[in-house]
Amino acid sequence: MICLSDAICLPGWWSVMVGGAMGLVAGSFLGALLSRWPRGEQVRVGRSHCDACGKPLAWFELVPLVSFAALGGRCRGCGVAIDPGLVLMELACAIAGAWLVATDRPGAALLAWLLIALAMFDARHFWLPDRLVAVLAVTALAFAPWEEGMGIPLRLAGGLAGFGSLWLVARTFHHLTGREGLGGGDPKLFGALGLWFGPIALAPLLVLACLIGLVDAAVRRVRSGKEPNRHLPLGTYLAVAAMALAVFDPDQLPVLVWAG
Repeated sequence: MICLSDAICLPGWWSVMVGGAMGLVAGSFLGALLSRWPRGEQVRVGRSHCDACGKPLAWFELVPLVSFAALGGRCRGCGVAIDPGLVLMELACAIAGAWLVATDRPGAALLAWLLIALAMFDARHFWLPDRLVAVLAVTALAFAPWEEGMGIPLRLAGGLAGFGSLWLVARTFHHLTGREGLGGGDPKLFGALGLWFGPIALAPLLVLACLIGLVDAAVRRVRSGKEPNRHLPLGTYLAVAAMALAVFDPDQLPVLVWAG
């Protein structure tokens, strides 16, 4: 339930609808980033268009989830299939928003939306955009005043520990082998997560991410019948692990309290 004041509270179902709608909007915008940024395009420049034929999209072709279903998952102009990853982004953000806003954790919803986008960027492109990681870091510090026992000094300690630990691992591996073991965005993401969760949560977060990676590597091997590619998206595993903590361990999160 969301309370706008001591006298005005919205029922739980309304919270679900508001959170889901916010998630759809966030997912639509983040999906545009996922589609355009790898091609060097800006979201704020030019109308949305079909990636295959370049046809500008009308407003009714841009309604999250609804347009995809109404068009049968294909462009109205050329008939090429719409990227299902964009729909997955919208759906995942809607579910996260509905759940976390309804449980009075809209700050965690913002965290989840950013993590969903970063997970998909790394899974698809082995790329963690600095701008998204920066937003993740800045919002953690913005929510610091709302969280008892998790002030800015503790968050900064988590950020430094997160970035420094993976940066040290990457530099040591490179020094010993002459090869790159981690992408440049992984320490930055871990540092941003340290700002959100604090230093104590970093070890279990990394362990959970590694377990998720092992499961993913095993699934890839079973599917392909051979040793999986050495390049695995650690950023995706970190983002999924952080989302698990966001959903199942709310005491570790900044909570944006809307009612006293």
